[in-house]
Amino acid sequence: MTMDLNQLKQAVFEKGRAYGFSEMEIYYQADRATSVRIFKGDIDTFNIVERAGLSFRGEYQGTMGVAYTEKLDEASIDQMLQAARENAEVTQSEEKAELFAGSESYREARSFSDELHNTDAATLIQAALDMEAAGLAADPRIELLNSCSVVNSNSEVMIVNTKGLDCRTASTMAVCQVSALAKEADAVATAYDNAFSAASLADLDVQAFGDRVGRDAAAKLGAQEIESDNYEIIFRNNAIATLLHTYSSIFSGSNADKGLSVLQGRLGEAVAGSNITMIDDAHLPGAPGNTPFDSEGVATGRTEVIKDGQLVSFLHNLKSAKKAGVASTGNAYKAGYRGDLTTLPNNLFIMPGSQSLDELIASTKRGIMIIELHGLHSGTDAISGDFSLAALGHYIEDGKIVRPVNQITVAGNFMKMLQNVEAIGRDLRFQGTGRGACGAPSLKIKSLTISGK
Repeated sequence: MTMDLNQLKQAVFEKGRAYGFSEMEIYYQADRATSVRIFKGDIDTFNIVERAGLSFRGEYQGTMGVAYTEKLDEASIDQMLQAARENAEVTQSEEKAELFAGSESYREARSFSDELHNTDAATLIQAALDMEAAGLAADPRIELLNSCSVVNSNSEVMIVNTKGLDCRTASTMAVCQVSALAKEADAVATAYDNAFSAASLADLDVQAFGDRVGRDAAAKLGAQEIESDNYEIIFRNNAIATLLHTYSSIFSGSNADKGLSVLQGRLGEAVAGSNITMIDDAHLPGAPGNTPFDSEGVATGRTEVIKDGQLVSFLHNLKSAKKAGVASTGNAYKAGYRGDLTTLPNNLFIMPGSQSLDELIASTKRGIMIIELHGLHSGTDAISGDFSLAALGHYIEDGKIVRPVNQITVAGNFMKMLQNVEAIGRDLRFQGTGRGACGAPSLKIKSLTISGK
């Protein structure tokens, strides 16, 4: 942070008092992202995007007014304060919003890397070129990589208010993405994946990553339908993490309070198998959503949501925590300075077990390993947990993968499925970057209904 920001803070609070605000808070965020996309050995696009802005919350005659500005000059600050006062004058709410004075202490999140912050454009371009070359060389049936990109971003956030809160943090993140297309005769198959690191570009191992996605695409060639039936199911880590991300709102205290979660009123009950423990941890080494404080300035930590199958906590912001009579779990979230306050996990994940994916496959008599899910927006009910999703995978017989399968639909209920987990892999993987990411190891489910031919 620079003196300019401190002077800005002082200027906003001094002007705010003149506008009649009794308590005030500013949320400042600045982001910078450099992205390169490669196509057939050439730079397809190269972009640098920078944005910064400030939002303001102020208590005016007992009501909270909000406004934001993307310009940080005096005229824009006056316009923002005027808009916030007008917002407070027309706001009608029986619930009084309050500003947070700050937590007793904050843990360092270790989500900033000098190496990533100083990575130059030439290094990013070479990484993307190496990744494309590895993807194309993974299998002779790879026609092209229709998407191959590397993004390096950094962000800084400051939340300060007149009650004494003064939180500041900076973070970095590198993300690589590949979509590979394989072709054999008339058969075409694609595979997509992404990887991230908050510490180093080397952690991405772009050549190994490109090779893996290329091989995934080739492995899908020759896929066939299967008979409709009940099968043993293995959700590979990426597929179950995606499903957990889709249903993460079930664990929101705000949603439970509003009746928008199947878990409303079930604290203390067994909601999953005794082998399931689910945790939200904002300080998990190597995880994508690490942060020292949430979007209200509350110190983050580690929250057990499900312990040995029992629901022990929801994820809360200050408002939902107050209604529930508990302390905030540090899960308030706003998507940038213009976003509204909501509740979101930091790094929500299912605790890994001890088995490798190969061991899960070897223990399967007749089943399917799901590796990709489609239709998550239309085929899932985020309140009840029901799902019916198109899927791709591999048919398993007598402990061995026999062939790829397609045109299948897997149906069930997410929470009931967690009551029927037979075995848990040790390959914890996160889907998503930044706060809200969800992680899971591969899970073997006793039985689910598969609709095929």
